[in-house]
Amino acid sequence: MRMVTAPVGAKAQITLPKAVREALRLSDRNGLIGFVIQGDRVAITRVEPVPSSDPFSDAEWHTIDQLAAQPPTATLQNSEQALQYLQRHLRVARSSRHARDGRGTHG
Repeated sequence: MRMVTAPVGAKAQITLPKAVREALRLSDRNGLIGFVIQGDRVAITRVEPVPSSDPFSDAEWHTIDQLAAQPPTATLQNSEQALQYLQRHLRVARSSRHARDGRGTHG
């Protein structure tokens, strides 16, 4: 174990010393660190980003917003039915957009 120091600058900011960045396997402008606070001591650790569990892309959310603005056309009993309904409508919207853009399937 060794102690590495860094000066505290304006607004209580520090630059992580190279030895700390290497120990945490951080690259320049990349990575996320977490602070573990226990009493009057603080430890830092690298935090692995959590992959998004969002089932829709930004474009699909835009289509969902457009669907939500329309009058209701279906009554759904649970979240699974709602997800299936949205996925079905997103496939239809994607197919019509591809056909309009000349990227439709040929066959």
